[in-house]
Amino acid sequence: MACRYSLSRLLVLAAIIPCWVGDFTLLAQRGDREGHEMTPPPAHWKIPAAPVVTADKALATFDLAEGFSAELVAAEPMVHDPVALAFDGNGRIWVAEMRGYMPDIDGHGEDLPTGRISVLEDTDDDGVADRHTVFLDGIVLPRAVALSGADKSLLYADNMTLYEVAIIETENEGPKAGNSVVVDAEYAKGGNPEHKPNGLRLALDNWIYSAKCDMRYRKIDGEWVKEKTEFRGQWGIDQDDQGRLFTNTNSNAVTAEEISPGLTERNPNHDFRTPVSTKLKDQSLWPSRINPGVNRGYMENTLNDEGYLRTPTAASGLAIYRGDQFPAEFYGNLFVNEPSANLVKRALIAETDGRFQISQAYDGHEFFTSTDERSRIVSCYTAPDGTLYLVDFYRGILQHVAYMTTFLRRQVEERGLDKPAGLGRIWRVVHEAKKRGPQPHLTNADGETLVAQLSHPNGWWRDTAQRLIVERQDDSVVSALRQLAGDQKADPRARIHAIWSLEGLGAYAAEDLAASFSASPEIAAQALRAAKSLADTTQRGAVIMACQGAISAENSSPVLRRQLLASLGVFASASGASGDTDARDIAFALLRETLGTPAEKDETTLAEDLAISGLAGHESDFLADVLTHQPDLSIGAPLVAVVTKAGDAGTIATMQSQILRTDEPHRGRLVRELAYAAAKLRRAPLAAELLAAASTDSSLQKPVVEGLLAGRKSVGNKFKRLALKDTPALLADKGGYPDEKKRVELAAIFDFSGIADEVFLKTKADLALFELGKKNYALVCGACHQPNGKGLASLAPPLVDSEWVNGPPKRLIALVMEGVMGPITVDGKLYTVPEIPPIMPGMRANPEVDDEKIASML
Repeated sequence: MACRYSLSRLLVLAAIIPCWVGDFTLLAQRGDREGHEMTPPPAHWKIPAAPVVTADKALATFDLAEGFSAELVAAEPMVHDPVALAFDGNGRIWVAEMRGYMPDIDGHGEDLPTGRISVLEDTDDDGVADRHTVFLDGIVLPRAVALSGADKSLLYADNMTLYEVAIIETENEGPKAGNSVVVDAEYAKGGNPEHKPNGLRLALDNWIYSAKCDMRYRKIDGEWVKEKTEFRGQWGIDQDDQGRLFTNTNSNAVTAEEISPGLTERNPNHDFRTPVSTKLKDQSLWPSRINPGVNRGYMENTLNDEGYLRTPTAASGLAIYRGDQFPAEFYGNLFVNEPSANLVKRALIAETDGRFQISQAYDGHEFFTSTDERSRIVSCYTAPDGTLYLVDFYRGILQHVAYMTTFLRRQVEERGLDKPAGLGRIWRVVHEAKKRGPQPHLTNADGETLVAQLSHPNGWWRDTAQRLIVERQDDSVVSALRQLAGDQKADPRARIHAIWSLEGLGAYAAEDLAASFSASPEIAAQALRAAKSLADTTQRGAVIMACQGAISAENSSPVLRRQLLASLGVFASASGASGDTDARDIAFALLRETLGTPAEKDETTLAEDLAISGLAGHESDFLADVLTHQPDLSIGAPLVAVVTKAGDAGTIATMQSQILRTDEPHRGRLVRELAYAAAKLRRAPLAAELLAAASTDSSLQKPVVEGLLAGRKSVGNKFKRLALKDTPALLADKGGYPDEKKRVELAAIFDFSGIADEVFLKTKADLALFELGKKNYALVCGACHQPNGKGLASLAPPLVDSEWVNGPPKRLIALVMEGVMGPITVDGKLYTVPEIPPIMPGMRANPEVDDEKIASML
């Protein structure tokens, strides 16, 4: 949104506007909201005390699913405030200790460099860490760790920056930190600890993804590369065997992505029209302890009548279990933590044709609960020994001071939950039927051993072997990898890892893709996805020819079809190399053939979305191909919209000419879509040209008029009239469009006054304020509402086209200053829990945001 007000006026308004209505009174806690009646818990709730339970006695507070038990791996004083961990190739545990988080109830000292990264080792293989090394000290709120550089370096994130630091191994003193480099200076910039990137999950495609982040990272030729991806999640991230990502937000247990990461962000001029992720529909919780100590416990429906938390308010740190110590039916299950309810939930993930159905594993109880209010499991991981590791942030205060309410403060003080700080545990969950697996020794294993471990039943071993193969860049294993990738008898998971290992080594070839199409659709889809690395090489033509065989293959499935659609556009749009000038036309033909396959409506729309995502920048070329060879394809309409949105006048003119030359009945349909886009996207010159064409060709009148009216209607009350210099003949009082009612409606779309749209950025000071506002918005608001203002499912509604943003300035300022709670309707859609959190905090309570910053964002 452009800056519409002067800096001085905004500063005055920000200072004097109190809240939604009425006079402003400074509230006791930052999370308090005007009008909230924070009544204490009812007398019949029997709230037990919450004393510190020592680690050796904590097992008695746990209740696990039948057949499971917990074992202590490490506890204070060995670890303090652990929030995340990573295993290196030898099974050592690298722990991020966020020791500065909420040192007291007011968060004093949180900005001090008290955090550290420690290394835990089990030297006698009894399952208990017996050696502790401080690897890095003096860090402000470390939040994520990941091994890199073939275990010769560590990635870690503090409160602001993502670093890579060298690991120096010593004989007697454990690993020491060497030189460090900045990977991303703005990795975790802005926001508070609850809303900063984290996770650092190396995925199947050799890219590192984070939660609460829209960037991914990869080291290529010795340099770190940062690339845009979808914004996802809040705390914690994991993947399944197909490399699909799983995240959550505080009020949503899981968002399971059903397509490969990156696809929905490839084309900036096209938004996917179909959902490509799934959530757990029933998010009911069954704690074993009453939960009055949650921030909004006073609000209706947060707690049930007995004081137990109904649904998540702090979901975090999920894991897809891919280990081999639990019974087989647990493989691929979701485990997600709810630390405010002191539990870990298990959910089942069923898959049909690439679509997920997620359901509760138990009715009336959980996989893991604790009666200790201080037990805060915030992260969990599939471990090298095949078990599930739980990171216990063991503490009384979980809620950050930025959102704490007076209600919660009373609970903290009444039960002494603010003291002591600096505790923490790491637990292992094991099943009684099988011994835990052996300790790994992969860091220095030879290439042959690593290739063999790609077939290991435990996903951690497969992931780690692939990581080490790729990070070593050892070409000696290429032949063995190629053999494994094409081995029809091998475990499909091993073949997929071999494919991506080849891709990571830069050795993946068109012959590997061709061989994969005789395999399962899942393997073929991964091979096709990996082939993106060949799009701009001399192998482009061979890749496209291999795709031709896949389309006619009997094993085609929705999973493979979707990946074909996502890939063919990329192959068609790539520059390729000399000698394959016909490759684009072949790719276009294959794309048309695949799109022409009959499918359900939702699947057809998704197919079009995937194809358009890969065609970024070349949509007009494919549209011309469609109009020439197969104009009945429904993809013509969204292609028209994308080209129009891109806004290149020459390309739009060419598209218009092509559409007008198309035979009926397709011409009328596409003209209507073109007119619709012209009105909706406010392309006045295009609208004028269409009206002029319709004035001389009566067959165009109906589609032009109907399209313009429909486009205007789609925008609703946010529509701004299109400025035209002259009145088109079709809108004239006499001799114009014969339907008088529609002619009047159509005329109302346009402004013939000759006055251009108001320009708000008139001075250098305005422009400077606007640029400052963009930076501040990205830091303060972008994490939830996204940098593009389109919002994020399960976290924040869109700001683009929002009546709350475009409405009265006083109301907007009040919203920004004081926040908002409860359900809210934006652009005709109702947003409520669990789709978004119940509260958006105001900026008045944020000490890092002053009036000038707020003014710049407005």
